[in-house]
Amino acid sequence: MNSDFTIRCLTPADATLYWTTRNQGLLEFPDAFTSSYEEGLAIPPEKLALRFGGAHSDDFVIGAFSGDVLAGCTGFQREVRTKSWHKGTIIGMYVIPAFRGQHLGRKLVDALIARVRTIDGLEQINLTVTHSNEGARALYLAAGFASFGVEKNALKIGGAYFDKEYMSLKL
Repeated sequence: MNSDFTIRCLTPADATLYWTTRNQGLLEFPDAFTSSYEEGLAIPPEKLALRFGGAHSDDFVIGAFSGDVLAGCTGFQREVRTKSWHKGTIIGMYVIPAFRGQHLGRKLVDALIARVRTIDGLEQINLTVTHSNEGARALYLAAGFASFGVEKNALKIGGAYFDKEYMSLKL
C-alpha cells in the first residue's frame, strides 16, 4: 500500500473517521486497550472529538492519512493536577491492518513526541503496553522509552488476565 502519509493533529471534522478507526482497534485488539469495543461504540464521535483540543491544546490526537483514509492514530493527554502537570500519557495507538509494516506506528510516535516537546513544562511521557505485545514494546523501546514496571492482571477479559507494562520517556 501507499507509504506516503499526511500526519497531522485531528480536528472535529475527523471525529467520525477517528470513531471508526478507534473502534476497529478496540475490536481487533481487546487486550491492548482499557476500553472495550462495546464501550467504544457507546461514545458518540462528537464526544471523542473533545480529545482533539485545539491548535494550542496540551491534549491532542495525531492521525496518519493515506488520502481520505485514517490509517493510524495515537493520542496524548497531559496530567491535570499541579504536582503531575510535568507529564502526560500516550493513549489509543492503533494502525489499521492495510497499513502495517510501513513503520507508520513509529512515524506516529515520533510526531507525537515532537509535538509534546513544543508544550511548555512537559518533562515526561508515560504509556502502558500489554506486556505480551512484543511488536508494540519494541516500537516504544526503539523510540527511547524505558520500562519501569509491570502491573500483573491489569486487564481482565472474560476469564483471561493481561499484564500491562509501564514505560516512560524523559524529554
